[in-house]
Amino acid sequence: METDGAKTDEPETKAVRKKIIEIRQAVHQQTEEEVSKRWAFEEGIRRPYFHVKPLEKGQLKNWKEYLDFEIENGSHERVVVLFERCMVACALYEEFWMKYAKYLEPHSVEGVRNVFKRACNIHLPKKPSIHMHWAAFEERRGNFAAACDILKNLEQTMSGLALLSLRRISLKRRHGRTNDVKQMYTDYISSASSTDVAGFYSIKYARFLAKVCGDLSAAKSVLTDALDKDEKNPRIYLQLLDLEMSGRASEDNILQVFDQAMGSGLSTEDKLKFSRRKLEFLEDFGTSIDKLLQTYDEHQKLVKEANAEKKKRQLENAGDAGTNKKAKVNGQREGSLTVTSPTAPPTTPDTSYYNSWSGYPHNYNYQGWSSGYSSQYYPPS
Repeated sequence: METDGAKTDEPETKAVRKKIIEIRQAVHQQTEEEVSKRWAFEEGIRRPYFHVKPLEKGQLKNWKEYLDFEIENGSHERVVVLFERCMVACALYEEFWMKYAKYLEPHSVEGVRNVFKRACNIHLPKKPSIHMHWAAFEERRGNFAAACDILKNLEQTMSGLALLSLRRISLKRRHGRTNDVKQMYTDYISSASSTDVAGFYSIKYARFLAKVCGDLSAAKSVLTDALDKDEKNPRIYLQLLDLEMSGRASEDNILQVFDQAMGSGLSTEDKLKFSRRKLEFLEDFGTSIDKLLQTYDEHQKLVKEANAEKKKRQLENAGDAGTNKKAKVNGQREGSLTVTSPTAPPTTPDTSYYNSWSGYPHNYNYQGWSSGYSSQYYPPS
């Protein structure tokens, strides 16, 4: 009877065995396909462990492409595991930490916070960019105190970064801490390492007082104090002009700023710039033709001075080039070589300063200025 039962169960056993094998084969086939998709990436990982020596560009590219592939095709668990593997080898590369945090943000806020903590507190304590991203993340979540602490701690580690200072100030301003912003600007100006840095913060502070606080007199006072320390900074004069031209402009006050700039220790090229703008202002808004013609005559004198300085520099440059060429020829003659004197390259005036004006914001269209006032537009007085 037992033998007959065993024979009876044999077809069922075979069917069950076949079904199990089919399931296992399907899993094996799927696993084999997934492995084959990732095999090239795995083969490209030459250093899966941490080392202070920088990774090769090919290694970084392989990790990036592997992560992109897994994010697009893999499950959340596989992506997290791959990121953790990547952060072992790429712990000193903030772009991978940022990529990890960006991926986790829709999935887990605490996970993102943990990634930032590991990156900023352990591996990248002196990388300002990722700290600022962490502060922005906390601010977006309403953690104002945490964002302030992150930036403050970073500034204690890396002092003197203007971008970091402005980020701290902006954070306070967005949350209505006006008195704190004023105090921070004052501290940064007083502790500036140079007059250029102090002027930079003074311009920012003046804009804040004028645009946010609506206190034009205080803004002008800040710029005036800055000019007392650095009268050769043209950007401070520009900001002062911008303040005077905001709202209902006073012609006398604006002309006073122009005269102050042109009577300071600025270079002739800088003064010529302000002279052109003064002419443009008088042309568009001036009330006296006498002032306009007088300014035009003064501008012509500046043009002549600028041209004279330009010719002088060209002669000096040509003289230096001739001296160098003569020394080169003499040296080659000593070696009994035949020399063909090259033609000295034409010298061109330095226009880097004029290009620097292009990034400065104005209420007035200064960038549209041309040198049309160099022609005899007005009759001689």
